[in-house]
Amino acid sequence: MISKQALQEFANRRLDSFTWMKKLPREMILEELNKLKVRPVFKGHDRWTHQLVCVWIGLCCPEFLFLLDMGLGKTAVMLDIMTQLIREGKIQRGLITVPRLVNFDSWMNDTLAHSELELNIADGSIEDKLEALRNPIGDITVIDYHGLQLALCSKANIKGKMKLIRDDRKIGMVRPNFQLFTMDETHKAKNKDTLRFSMLRHLTKPMDYRFGLTGTPFGRFPMDLWAQFFLIDRGSTFGEHIGTFQEVFFNAKSNGFGKDYEFDKSQSRYLYRCLQHRSIRYSEDEVPEIEMPKKTERKEMVKFADDQRKHYLEAVNGLLDVKGNRQELDNAFLRLRQITSGYLSWKDVEDEKHTIFFKHNSKLDALERIVDESGDCKLVVSTEFTPSGRLCVERITGMGHKVEWLYGGSKDPRECVRRFKEDPSIKVLVMNSESGGTGTDGLQNVANYLVFYECPPSPITRKQTLKRVYRPGQLKRTFIIDIVMERSSDLRMLKFIAEGEDLHQSVVNGRIRREDLI
Repeated sequence: MISKQALQEFANRRLDSFTWMKKLPREMILEELNKLKVRPVFKGHDRWTHQLVCVWIGLCCPEFLFLLDMGLGKTAVMLDIMTQLIREGKIQRGLITVPRLVNFDSWMNDTLAHSELELNIADGSIEDKLEALRNPIGDITVIDYHGLQLALCSKANIKGKMKLIRDDRKIGMVRPNFQLFTMDETHKAKNKDTLRFSMLRHLTKPMDYRFGLTGTPFGRFPMDLWAQFFLIDRGSTFGEHIGTFQEVFFNAKSNGFGKDYEFDKSQSRYLYRCLQHRSIRYSEDEVPEIEMPKKTERKEMVKFADDQRKHYLEAVNGLLDVKGNRQELDNAFLRLRQITSGYLSWKDVEDEKHTIFFKHNSKLDALERIVDESGDCKLVVSTEFTPSGRLCVERITGMGHKVEWLYGGSKDPRECVRRFKEDPSIKVLVMNSESGGTGTDGLQNVANYLVFYECPPSPITRKQTLKRVYRPGQLKRTFIIDIVMERSSDLRMLKFIAEGEDLHQSVVNGRIRREDLI
């Protein structure tokens, strides 16, 4: 328990706010920037007003999160801040972490377009990544989160099992090379109990400048905020220990294994006030320079085949029969989703995996109709599971269209996205939402159809996937289509997404009824 005095001190802290800067006229912001000892130089197009505000904040506040909707130029903001700090001699080099390999191209293209900085990509083998960090070249080193983790961790035998652990010796060799750290898509490090969080915490602690970029810091569960803000401001916003954050903003309930935390909605106003302390939020409708074309969203309703419906009802009963075992709940929910998508996978007693595909798949029939109706337009089809992606690829290629498939097994994900964007003969990109939900910038320039064959259960992933197509740069009317199985978890999934809640978490936490699924 946190003492009442400590909680009172937390509540009475002096908190900053930067929202007033949103109302400043553009001329005043430019005037203040031009007063700097080294006058800023902006390469490429004129910066939007909100970008100038963010640059100004970043130069004055060395620990800050920019919560900008996708497409509002977060990368350009960061490049401008780094350029100015290097020109003023305040830093020599910056380190940027990105979610996936496909993000590399976005940073490379934006660096060329918006700055004179030299960017170095840390890719290749684990040894290559570590070498790029130990002996960096250029002004910026960009590396993916997973690659950074592999480079700065080592394997150790723990209770008879080889596990990856943080290697402080490696971190100590790398840390002095960078004075600035930027987390792109900060929600990729939202869990304080992970090796990723521990590694980033130790790596970045002594750095002079720490910045975070994301448009989606959390879905409906604000607990995700603590780790993201701590890595940037070391507790200035939400406290040095998560216990204080939990006591102030959440109500705890025992679940038999530990505690579940539910956000205390009466603290919403105070949470908003705290967020303003070291972050600024901009949504699309706050940027008058942006004019977006119309967006049409619709559900394409389809029906179960008889055998498919039978398997689905059996899976629902199995889900409701499971009590207390979260792994079994997880597996049961996965079976529901597989069945609505047209297949079912399982492992036998010898741990051998089997997959059956239903003879009739109405979701694929609907996808075929949508591909036909799109005419000469390009489409992005979003899936969650590899078998579903394979089904979509086979159906579309069977129609005589060329397809690119971006998923965890893609040999060269960056080249896959490039081919889709540059080759007019490739009509469809089938994309796993986790693999392509971030970093696939430029899809809005070639595609104006987005089809959710499967909706991701996370509101954050859903929004990021949608923003691959509907974002600044899109010039055509955009069509967002969900293929939805009638009387299934698909409908409940969309309802929970609209409410900002992760259906998967609701299922495994037991907050769902049979009628919600059928």
